Amino acid sequence: MKLADGTILMHGDTPYDPVKAHEYYIRTRQLKGRHGGSPSFSVKTRSGRTVTLSTQELTEQRAYAAKRVTEIKAKLHLLEQKLREAMREAKKKKRDSEKPKTAAEKAQDARDAKQYRSKHRTKLAAKRKHERKTKRKSDPVSELEDKIANVKVRLHNAIAVQRALTSATKNN
Repeated sequence: MKLADGTILMHGDTPYDPVKAHEYYIRTRQLKGRHGGSPSFSVKTRSGRTVTLSTQELTEQRAYAAKRVTEIKAKLHLLEQKLREAMREAKKKKRDSEKPKTAAEKAQDARDAKQYRSKHRTKLAAKRKHERKTKRKSDPVSELEDKIANVKVRLHNAIAVQRALTSATKNN
């Protein structure tokens, strides 16, 4: 084959033959249809980013999210049972430790408390302020309530992840 400037187009060390090239193409062609590849899914994260997952990754993430939600729910249920038991014990202990006071004892306690408050006003104010800042509670009921609050936050987050995975949109 000759080019416009008169030179011969070479294929390797032999001249290019378009007829021979076409015959080779016809002999070796294999027509392939369109292949879309594996489907992918878009999942929005809580931070607003969009993550692309394959079908297998999506099913694995959904299974993991469902497992995590059930584990957290079980832990929450266990903590709530412990809280009910601790509250029952605390009420029982309080009821057993207190004996009914007479009217004279109640009046004397009230007078003593009023006198103490008037003498130690600044000390009590500082103590209340310090307690508000530290919020240290040593009784088991308040500790369980704090744990339950933390587990509820974790459960809320896990459910949000599970919903995001459930509402994944298919790309393609």
